Amino acid sequence: MKKNFVRITFLVAVSVTLTVFAQCQNTSDKYLERLPHQLKLDDKTPQKYVMVTDYNDYDLFGSFIKKKRITSECTLLKDGYVKWNNVVVSQAQKLNEPYPEGEKQSYMENFAYSPSSMVLADSFFKNIPKADVFIKNLIWDLTMFKTFAWYKWDSLKLNTEFLAKDLNSEIKMPGAGTFENKDIRITWTGITKINHKTCVVIKYIAMNNLLNMSFQNFTIKGRSHYWGNIYVSLSDKQIEYGELYEDVLLDIKADGQASGFKANTVRNISLKKL
Repeated sequence: MKKNFVRITFLVAVSVTLTVFAQCQNTSDKYLERLPHQLKLDDKTPQKYVMVTDYNDYDLFGSFIKKKRITSECTLLKDGYVKWNNVVVSQAQKLNEPYPEGEKQSYMENFAYSPSSMVLADSFFKNIPKADVFIKNLIWDLTMFKTFAWYKWDSLKLNTEFLAKDLNSEIKMPGAGTFENKDIRITWTGITKINHKTCVVIKYIAMNNLLNMSFQNFTIKGRSHYWGNIYVSLSDKQIEYGELYEDVLLDIKADGQASGFKANTVRNISLKKL
């Protein structure tokens, strides 16, 4: 009798385990069939992030030159509004040297704008005239994360590259120059969990992009490869995490010089939710 009871208990346990596994498998398969077309962005609650951008400069042989870090807080508000706070710039001359405290960019405190603002228009930065190209990049990079996170949501298929042809163009950067996105590709690569939320993983990559910049006493020409991942919540469609990696080759030429200085800038960005 005891042996029969143990056998029955074991069979029940196996049956329950297989049932749960099948349910989990069905749920997983459902998630992986397609992205939920009916999912709408829930932006009623402000989403706060820390965005850290590192610039490491090298020569063409990998010898380190200097590094810069921009740390900032950004808040995504209702109806697409964005607000910036605690923007700090730090610099160091040695690769393994810790960053100093840095200098807070007070003109960026509570700087906010609507989604309809033309962040690539000359007039946009008149409200923050002290912003250099590194600060402008903060705004452009966040716009990039938001664009790629929700781009063609209804058209993406698992592990299938989507050619974002309508995003490929030469972009005029106010007070800096031009940047040409030549071949942006976006792929939904899977589902994971981050910040206790089930998230879609959106991979993006753009190679051989052209860069032309002009400043008061010198010009810069180069090419950029950049790529990364964005994690988008399946509960509210908010960005839970974003990352960017970029490799830029530069030819920097001072006015009047026949030849320029060639350099390699490596950028890393993390967008972490608070």
